[in-house]
Amino acid sequence: MTGAQLFARTLSHWDCGPVFHVPGEGILEALDALADVDVPLIACRHEAGMAYMAQAAGHVRGKPGICLAGRAPGALNATLALHTAFTDAAPMILIIGQPPMRQAGREPFLDNDFSLAFAPVAKWIGTCSEAARLPEILSRAWATVMSGQRGPVVVAINEDVWVETVDAPVLAPPIVARPRVPAADADAIARLLAGADNPVLVVGGTGWSEAGVTALRDFAETTGLPVVTSYRRRDLMPADHPCFAGELGIGADPAILDAVARADLVIVAGMRLGEINTFGAGVFEGFRLLAAPEPTQTLVHIHPDASELNRVYRAALPVCAEAETLFEPLGRALTAHSLPDWSEWRLGLRAARETFATGRPGHGPLDLRAVCRVLREALPPDAMLTVGAGAYAHWPQRYFPHTVYGTQLGPKSGAMGYGLSAAIGVQASCPGRRVVAMAGDGCFLMHGEELATAVLHKLPVTVIVVNNNSYGAIAASQTRHFGRTVGTDLAPVDLAAYARAFGAAGFRVETTADFAPALASALATDGPALIELMTGPEALRP
Repeated sequence: MTGAQLFARTLSHWDCGPVFHVPGEGILEALDALADVDVPLIACRHEAGMAYMAQAAGHVRGKPGICLAGRAPGALNATLALHTAFTDAAPMILIIGQPPMRQAGREPFLDNDFSLAFAPVAKWIGTCSEAARLPEILSRAWATVMSGQRGPVVVAINEDVWVETVDAPVLAPPIVARPRVPAADADAIARLLAGADNPVLVVGGTGWSEAGVTALRDFAETTGLPVVTSYRRRDLMPADHPCFAGELGIGADPAILDAVARADLVIVAGMRLGEINTFGAGVFEGFRLLAAPEPTQTLVHIHPDASELNRVYRAALPVCAEAETLFEPLGRALTAHSLPDWSEWRLGLRAARETFATGRPGHGPLDLRAVCRVLREALPPDAMLTVGAGAYAHWPQRYFPHTVYGTQLGPKSGAMGYGLSAAIGVQASCPGRRVVAMAGDGCFLMHGEELATAVLHKLPVTVIVVNNNSYGAIAASQTRHFGRTVGTDLAPVDLAAYARAFGAAGFRVETTADFAPALASALATDGPALIELMTGPEALRP
């Protein structure tokens, strides 16, 4: 077979679909070969949107999402999405077409040295110049994505590879080692828990499974240990679980941040101790939640990537392991100990969470708190909600509860334009599932063109856009720092009409009472639909 056929059959055998792409020079033979196997192809409008879709598909499927870009212009368009996948630890492989080897080093048309361009935002950048090495390169890419802290990999393939005839096997996907928490470390953690008065378990990161999340919840119920999630990982614990205490990161409840500060034992499982997850109370600044480099609390840090351990914070016990492997050995180890009664500590944290999540009605004619509640009631528990970045995201973060694992996606990097593309990636990967994207007007129009992708492929995503004609989060920061705004006003755009121009349904909502009927119409639409929520500065954040 040709290299292109070997590539296509490998992706099919590895169940890698759908494949997201923007057609271009360097990948034409690969696209033609993919058309002959059972891998869905999703043609996108922009390479950044394409890569957001692939990483969202990787998140929900638990295996690398695949996207294809042409030579340098197309590939470099995906840089922001690669950065987002890197910071989100999203499993993704970006395949890039390169000029023929006979042009190497001559600066051919649309060429680029991707090993330099992508080094800071990818776990590995590989190059394949021989069709016979495709199985090796693809296996390494898959294993690298799925090992340790997950993340994106880039593979540049020279055009010669696609047309070469090769006698090579279609391999099975590589088996990836999953480091487990050793019994000795579980025993040490059990001793620390037995002596703790105010412990907190913080969970986050990627690499979780349904079984792992179930083990987490069972462990919390058995021990009564309060559980906090990392930023935008609230779906690891049901919102109504009595042990769920809240979420770290931007917009976190100050009571939860104060509780972590008062804890005597902090067990971090799966979460990176980076900037976003260490915001302190009352400050928009990372590395303030815990003292660096030596926290005053006893810190246990469990993470599958050794490079994350002791990177900023010195842990009393660093453990290189998958987070979800903690609970079985720790449960066994705890049978040799009597745990303190943490009920008063846990009930206080839970009460603070319920107060925070209840909040107060919003101001103005359109109450976004009520919008989130109506949305939650209208959607099935397993509906996926995706968001991008902006002040509007505080509303669903606080008032849209998640009770099912795998129902929340949002960039940890602050990348705008993510929500719609991610929703399309989930919808294409999980046909029949209800998927809703929420965005601000500035965020949405960063990649609003991908609405055309949803229309083309008949993907019934529902998009809710909070339109205040401004970069709201930045306007709020400017007002706080300088007492005025500069350069944050946006020209008004009729986004409902914009949606209809693509062939999607478009609805405009100006009052709280109008939202429920608009939502019902949008959800009943046979295809993509957009609801534009008209708000003002009063609705910037709860």
